[in-house]
Amino acid sequence: MISLLEKLQQFLADISLAINKKLSLLGAMTIALMALPTTVDVCGGLIGHPLASAQELVEFFQVLSVYGCLGYVQCRERHIYVEMFFEKFSLATRHMLRFSLNGVVAIVFCIMSYRLLILSISKFNSNELSLLLSIPVFIFCVFAAFGAFTTLLALLSTSLNGLLELLKLKNRGHAVLGFIILIALASLPVWAGAYPWAMHKTLLGALGMAVLMLLLLLGLPVGYAMLLVGFAGLLLVYPSPRPAMSMMGLNSYTTAANYAYSVVPMFILMGELAARAGISRDLFSAASTWLGHRRGGLATASIAGCAGFAAVSGDSMATAVTMASVALPEMEKKHYDSGFACATLAAGGTLGILIPPSTGFIFYALVTEVSIGRLFMAGIIPGLILAGLFMLWVYIFARRNPSLAPRGESHTWKEKITSLRNVTGMLILIIMVLGGILFGICSPTQGGAFGAFGTLVFAMSLGRMTIKDAYLACVTTAEITAKLLLILIGVSILGNFFAVTRVPFELADFIIGMGTNKYVFLVGVVILYIILGCMVNVIPMILLTLPALFPTVQAIGFDPIWFGVVVVILMEMGQITPPVGINVFAMSSAAPHVPMMAIFHRIVPYFTTMLFMVLLLTIFPAIATWLPEVLFQ
Repeated sequence: MISLLEKLQQFLADISLAINKKLSLLGAMTIALMALPTTVDVCGGLIGHPLASAQELVEFFQVLSVYGCLGYVQCRERHIYVEMFFEKFSLATRHMLRFSLNGVVAIVFCIMSYRLLILSISKFNSNELSLLLSIPVFIFCVFAAFGAFTTLLALLSTSLNGLLELLKLKNRGHAVLGFIILIALASLPVWAGAYPWAMHKTLLGALGMAVLMLLLLLGLPVGYAMLLVGFAGLLLVYPSPRPAMSMMGLNSYTTAANYAYSVVPMFILMGELAARAGISRDLFSAASTWLGHRRGGLATASIAGCAGFAAVSGDSMATAVTMASVALPEMEKKHYDSGFACATLAAGGTLGILIPPSTGFIFYALVTEVSIGRLFMAGIIPGLILAGLFMLWVYIFARRNPSLAPRGESHTWKEKITSLRNVTGMLILIIMVLGGILFGICSPTQGGAFGAFGTLVFAMSLGRMTIKDAYLACVTTAEITAKLLLILIGVSILGNFFAVTRVPFELADFIIGMGTNKYVFLVGVVILYIILGCMVNVIPMILLTLPALFPTVQAIGFDPIWFGVVVVILMEMGQITPPVGINVFAMSSAAPHVPMMAIFHRIVPYFTTMLFMVLLLTIFPAIATWLPEVLFQ
């Protein structure tokens, strides 16, 4: 029996890896191609000849990228999930959960693949063509169905691998329990529909949220958990399975083909290209030349470098790890306290999600439908103030402990001016991207594509970008995009379920009915996001919580732009919060010789500084709202 299962699992593993590896190459190529038509569109628009078909091309390329890479991400098991509890389970329990949860998700992907195939047949029969290029749409629906099918194969391989490991451990109890969980989840719409709660939509929605949280804590990837709960909930809500089945196919395609979402891979690609071109090294070098001679100068330069790289990367952990590779060796060479150095970089990385362009703001805007441009502008002043407060703490620490954060070398004015040579071009590009968005020359999506293309050209002009570097940047971007778009597909299905059950609106009505002061609600939000930030990265947190919270935020009168800035800061606080700050884990991986508790010990002042920043924004909301109001009159 075990031998037969091993052969089946190996066959599935080999065939899914072989197919998905080739598809992922296509996904990486299309990521590179996505930036080209949009850049041509922007440049053509400046001379009165925009590329009208750019949007169609980008939508099709995005479908190829997402469904080309999704299966490969599953093969490598690199999805976004909550690690906090899963890693603490026993080995047998982890194998049991891999078997049962991946098995039930495989059923969902079987339905998704089938419905996408039905959608493609429908579009073929209707001879549906794209509006401008007259490309048959069914081709891309077929590709999406095939991508979902290859993901199904990878899920089955992962599930069988979990079962095999249990059998090898001779743990029949966990194997039986795994089968029970698999059958219970697969038949959830059948047996749950027999209970009275299925008739009460609000209660059903609340139970759905509870099941979602449970699945996340059990280690199911965020996108899969949303898909599973949303689809099962829709089957329970509607008397017929047809609406849920239809949404599984239609939403899975339209989300991947949504032009507005292409802003995500474009800004990610911009950050990946900049990181591989050594932009972070240039930023730190320039900052240390100007600031290094002061007390704690290299730490201050690290924060300045993080703030600069934040304007390229847009991701906190990427900013922290990238800057650490450059700054940490220099600080240790100057005998900085290792815990303080790592804590400074972990905290400085949080600026990556606040200073625009920020992926946190992008996803906040996608969920809440507020202006991305306004959010970008709203983050500038708070981001600079927070960077300044971090620098102030560095100065205070260095003054109290001069031996732990000594001064660096002084430099001449000629050296200082020369140090700006390699960063000026990139700063001009960033200003052009943000200025183009601000003045309406280009949309955020177009700005992201132009920024990615401009970063590539800038890096090549410095002789720092090989074809291999550009290819690896596209591969990484394609994989990240597939993971994030899977979550957005899950959000679209789950959002339909919550919309039908009206849970977010009932929550808003309940809070308003209580007559609770809105700042009491804000305190609850602060506590919620700090706790969640210990377990989940920023973007999944935004997609998990905002659909439920935002109606309440609007109902009680908070400015959505201001709230976006506050939410992003709160989520970043969670990234450095003891005992499970994700940025701190990343720094510990980058510097394995530094004890994690030493980093947490030094991170506390930065955490309190961010909390103080939230207080400042609450007392003086104009810190976030003034600039957007002035620029978008």
